[in-house]
Amino acid sequence: MFNFDFTFVRSGAPIVTLSTTGLAFNSIVRSMLEYPDEIDVGYDESANAIGVCAHKEENGGKPYAFEGRQKDGWVRISCRDFMRYLSTKSGIDFSKARQFIPEYNEEQKILFFVVDEQHMKQAKVGEAE
Repeated sequence: MFNFDFTFVRSGAPIVTLSTTGLAFNSIVRSMLEYPDEIDVGYDESANAIGVCAHKEENGGKPYAFEGRQKDGWVRISCRDFMRYLSTKSGIDFSKARQFIPEYNEEQKILFFVVDEQHMKQAKVGEAE
């Protein structure tokens, strides 16, 4: 009836961190993507959204190595030029890393999040911005 993941709650929320150097995915996100060897990262310019899925040839892009890059539960993808563009497009300064809580579309098997202030994970009360 249910398929409980008993590591999920202790691991926290799924988080994608954006910084000037690129994207970082925590262990919950890796689990949601089912630990692929390679991923595709797409960008919807009109929605200012990023989509991530296990690599598929039909997506047409060059894949990023993923699970083999895991370190301390996180996987980091370097894409400085794209992050500069995204900062300009979104108006968000990524010199301080910003976190987003993605959603997963089961039908399309894609993890996605909108890059704007409204969808950004907010700092806790009392934390410095």
